[in-house]
Amino acid sequence: MGVYGFRKQFVPFILSGEKTHTIRAIRAHPDKPGNMLHLYTGLRQKGARLLMRVPCVRIEEISVAADGLVEIEGVELSPSEREAFAKRDGFPGGWSEMFQFWSSNHRLPFQGHVIHWEK
Repeated sequence: MGVYGFRKQFVPFILSGEKTHTIRAIRAHPDKPGNMLHLYTGLRQKGARLLMRVPCVRIEEISVAADGLVEIEGVELSPSEREAFAKRDGFPGGWSEMFQFWSSNHRLPFQGHVIHWEK
């Protein structure tokens, strides 16, 4: 059972179905396809709100380098693929917006998982 907290900025994209994955650091007990994911906003705060419960459909390894290169399952994303990926992750401004968020909130290089769900 995966419990995932999201910042308020991502809630509209999750609820609309535009955002169907999250990027997370590698966990000791990672989710697997078929597991139920519990998506919240305000997690661990008074007034936390369950956004939805959805099945995990796929897990992929991701790495983000300090220079902005992204690999998923060992395959480097092209600039246009990075743009599309960023928009699907809830960054309407595309890759530059996502990379600015990542570089200010995460230590780079980053290794983790892309956790996909179906609404």
